[in-house]
Amino acid sequence: MSAIERVLVVPRWAGTPSSDWYPWLGRTQLGRGTSGPRRPSSVGRGGLVHTLQMPDPELPTIERWTGALSRALGEDPDELERTVLIGHSVGAQTVLRTLATLPEGWVVAGILLVAGWWSIDRPWDAIRPWTQEPFDYGRAKAAARRRRVLLSDDDPFTKDSQAEKQLFETLLSAQVQIHPGRQHYNQKEEPLVLSALRELLTEGR
Repeated sequence: MSAIERVLVVPRWAGTPSSDWYPWLGRTQLGRGTSGPRRPSSVGRGGLVHTLQMPDPELPTIERWTGALSRALGEDPDELERTVLIGHSVGAQTVLRTLATLPEGWVVAGILLVAGWWSIDRPWDAIRPWTQEPFDYGRAKAAARRRRVLLSDDDPFTKDSQAEKQLFETLLSAQVQIHPGRQHYNQKEEPLVLSALRELLTEGR
């Protein structure tokens, strides 16, 4: 496997690069990319982890957010092979829907979906397209070499974590972990995210 050169984080609904654990992850030794020199990347210069500023974060739409991630990914299949994507909440949906649009044979090294979901217990109007508009699950799966998911047993948006886990396993053949008491993974530091990312980066070496 080629060395990972960039980790792109897609935030949650209303999230920005300064929200939640995103700045902390970027400040970790892993986030600073201290494993050695890297060739210039289209994003994330100066470190391994780069959180994307998404358009109109207070009102994410499928078209605008997948378009923004597609532009960040670029059109170099070799660079994609050295890219890991982290999607948080609606960011996880963005990651999957974007991967489903990649050309055949283009793949990223891996994905980590944090507090991902397929359905919302009490959906609001603006989120309904994310839960109702279909996409090619098989294509999304094929476009990521490794797939990990972190869920919580008390997520306020999706109470049935076991049902969500089963869907991620069935549709994506993902490795899913349910942790107690993490709610929606919104803390300033989330060691479980860092640990899962480290494991993802070392798989296949």
